[in-house]
Amino acid sequence: MRKLRTTFLASVHITLVLTFASFEAVATDYRLTPITKNIQVIYGPFDLPDNKNRGFRNNVVVVTTSEGLVIFDPGGSAYTGEMVARALKGLTPKPIVAVFNSHAHGDHWLGNEGIRKHHPDALIYGHPKMKARIEGPDGYRWLDLINRVTKGTAEGKVIVGPNRTVDDGDVVTVGDTRFRIHHTGLAHTDNDIMIEIVGQNVLYIGDVVRNGLLGIMEEDASFKGNIAAIDAMLEKKFSSYIPGHGQAGGEEMLTKYRSYLQIVRTKVKKLYEKGLRDYEMKAEVVKSLSAYKGWAGFELRVGPHITRAFLEVEAEDFETSG
Repeated sequence: MRKLRTTFLASVHITLVLTFASFEAVATDYRLTPITKNIQVIYGPFDLPDNKNRGFRNNVVVVTTSEGLVIFDPGGSAYTGEMVARALKGLTPKPIVAVFNSHAHGDHWLGNEGIRKHHPDALIYGHPKMKARIEGPDGYRWLDLINRVTKGTAEGKVIVGPNRTVDDGDVVTVGDTRFRIHHTGLAHTDNDIMIEIVGQNVLYIGDVVRNGLLGIMEEDASFKGNIAAIDAMLEKKFSSYIPGHGQAGGEEMLTKYRSYLQIVRTKVKKLYEKGLRDYEMKAEVVKSLSAYKGWAGFELRVGPHITRAFLEVEAEDFETSG
């Protein structure tokens, strides 16, 4: 067994070939890309989950501490979480001792099942609202969805959510490393946590910021709140920000996504004030988003984003006029 180099001067190339009954051998190529000497990222693809990727599409963060490994968002399926665990076992004798889930969308927590299969004592942290959602109907909704879209190759069987809760300002210490939690309220969801690796000047920002990929914004999302969350994190001046999807970067990555959210919200508000409905706005709003048309998921998500922004603006109008 080859021990993990703490410096990670170059990306570590991992290829796993796993054979499953009634399914051809699958070769999945992961790279551990260094952010600092103790923080690495496995960058997920932008593809929607299917039977080829088996639910893997998000960024998985690996932090090496003196006590063991800490994982942020271990993937969107039991298969992905187990593959991450197996890959890391091949690199280091250190166990996975803790997992942080950034929010309740399944591509960020369904991998818990695979991690716990190999590391049953690993603690799993999430926001209290995230924990409540996973323990309610949302957990089964996500588990059923991933199994359907991957034709069963996600291999999910049980709901494994957080067994510890954290909120804004909490600090979790694992060995020689501290993790500070940031939660600003409604943003991408109502249960987002952003995780600061204290002393490393690095923030895992989850889906509060995306880089090159647009994703879902469900009924608990807030354009206004998401913008405020980005502003709050920009004020903290971290050197590196790791998103839930797309490459890590600096402040420019945050301002790019902030601009997208601001354009959609501002344009929708103006058109709402002119009396247009959400389905009448799309062509006009899209004209203002030319810088984002090359982003993965643009055609799929921009319409629902306009509707989400419309409902937000409409609700604010009712509150003001009421």
